[in-house]
Formats: sequence, structure tokens, C-alpha cells
Amino acid sequence: MTQAAAVHPHDKLLVASGILALFGLGLAVVHVLDSTPYTMVLFLALGQLAIVAAGATFLTVLFRDLRSRIHAVVEKRFEPGEIVFRQGDYPDRLCLVGAGEAEALKAAQDGTEVRVARIGAGEFFGEIGILSNTPRTATVRAVTAMDTLSIHRGYLTPLLAYMPGWKEKVLDEYVQRISRNQEQRPR
Repeated sequence: MTQAAAVHPHDKLLVASGILALFGLGLAVVHVLDSTPYTMVLFLALGQLAIVAAGATFLTVLFRDLRSRIHAVVEKRFEPGEIVFRQGDYPDRLCLVGAGEAEALKAAQDGTEVRVARIGAGEFFGEIGILSNTPRTATVRAVTAMDTLSIHRGYLTPLLAYMPGWKEKVLDEYVQRISRNQEQRPR
């Protein structure tokens, strides 16, 4: 997991907001220290405009961040036989099973699907593609009605940083599944 993954997606807007606020406040200080008609007009015209623009920029960042966080964790129900994701798909989410069961299927050489794992309540799947930055290694299909909680890949790294016990569990499972995948490869 790279440090770049934890960078805030709106850094440039936050920096612009800070610069605008500092510029506006700097003009206010100049006006207070040297109160002339010129500095008063300068502060009233540019300083206040910069402070208002800084506030508007910051509110834009706040709104965008809030909106993306709301979509970062999603509850979803899958009916029996419904595909959660397919082998080869882009790995965008890790899924936690709240209730129900799913199966992980891999495409065999002859075109059939082979079940490689059964996933039940309290278990998770989808971490291999996210942690190794590779396409999905298996298709996951609901066996029974299944309730999941999915976490977007952009929020997985920060979440794991705050939950070291769960991070250890995810990484242990990742290592085990990678080992099984390498053993199952045809030679």
C-alpha cells in the first residue's frame, strides 16, 4: 500500500483556499497597521473578495469530500445466482458479507467454471485485486440471498490504518489466497 493512496483527492483546492485566505488576511493586517484610504480600499476590494473566495473553495472541497465518502461504503443485496463481479473486472471494492453465502469461481481451461471458495457471513472478498492492483482473479456469485457492505478501494487503505486488527486479518487472508492461486495455476 503506497503513501500516495492516502493523499487527499482535493489537495490542490485546499491549497488554493489556504492561499486565498492568507492573502485576504494579509491585506487586513496591512490595513490595520497602515490605515490609509488606499489600504482601506485595497482590503475592501481585494481582501474581502479573497476571503469569500477562500470560503467558497473550502465549502466546495467539503461538499465533494462528503459526497465521495457517502458513496465509499455501500450496502447491497444480491439475489441467488446474481454475479457480484466477474473474473478480469477492475477491482474497485472490497465486500464484507453480512448475511448469506457466495461462491468464488475460476474459469478452467475448458471454459467451465470451477468453485474455488465458499464465502459466508462475517467473511470478505475482493481484496486480492485491490491490494495487488490486478484484475479480479475470480468471479463471485451469490449462492443464497446475500447482504453485503462494500468499501471503495480509495477508502480501504485509510480504513485499514485506523483498524490494525482488521488490517492484519485482511493481509493474512490476502497472503493465503495468493498462495492458493499460485498452487492452482496450470504448469
